[in-house]
Amino acid sequence: MMPNVELLHILGVELSKGFLQPNPDGPHANTKLLPLLKMLRLEDVILGDGSWSNLTTYLAHQTSDGQTISLEMVGGFHYTRPEVENEMKGLVTEFIHQGDPGAEEDE
Repeated sequence: MMPNVELLHILGVELSKGFLQPNPDGPHANTKLLPLLKMLRLEDVILGDGSWSNLTTYLAHQTSDGQTISLEMVGGFHYTRPEVENEMKGLVTEFIHQGDPGAEEDE
């Protein structure tokens, strides 16, 4: 656990299953690894399974008890579909999306 982290900037990692979630069989199962997180900044991330579901699962877990969090997405990643972006916006208090104009768009 990282109990005092309020801002987390993640650069160039893969958003895989269990992203920022505790091991479900470990000592911190069903807890938040970042209980005081206020801002999550993702830059040049890679979609592990081709979808944003690992991020939206994390955001739903992080905000499940009324905790507020802001999300900033920056850099070269695939454009998010409007419905996915709306889902993310519904989970966070502030959503900032600064996409790379050269990134490919999902069809």
